[in-house]
Amino acid sequence: MPNRHDIHVLNTLLGATLDSAGRLDQIAGESTGPGAGRGSLFAALAEERRQIARTLSDSVTALGGQPDVGDSILAKAQRAVLDVRHALMPGEAGLVDAADRGEAALDRRFEAALADERISATTRETLRRAHALIHRETAEVHDLRRSVDSQRDASSGLYPQ
Repeated sequence: MPNRHDIHVLNTLLGATLDSAGRLDQIAGESTGPGAGRGSLFAALAEERRQIARTLSDSVTALGGQPDVGDSILAKAQRAVLDVRHALMPGEAGLVDAADRGEAALDRRFEAALADERISATTRETLRRAHALIHRETAEVHDLRRSVDSQRDASSGLYPQ
């Protein structure tokens, strides 16, 4: 009999991970100008998220479940917010901010799943490995955001010269 709880947790994280990949692809495509090199970073992160999603999908299948790989309503809403945010805060700073916020949210979702005492040891190990990678990359995106913010502050008239 399939472990329905583990399947549900895995499918929830699978959807969130695929949403992250889509958001990162969109950000990579919108990266232009002096920060265009960041587009390749975001594209690589999107591919990494798709690899994690494949691992989660395989785990769902191994548990006897059906992987849920459809585009979530949340993903559509997040992309709409990204479009609005980019319109209000154009440029690389807005894109990096959107990536940072999205990846931090994904990191928190994995942390919450790992705190779930009802998941099996096998599922916990799968999630632990995925979370370790996501957490490390989330920290890298956060560092990039701080760097972009400091460059923007340094170029403002208020920054001491």
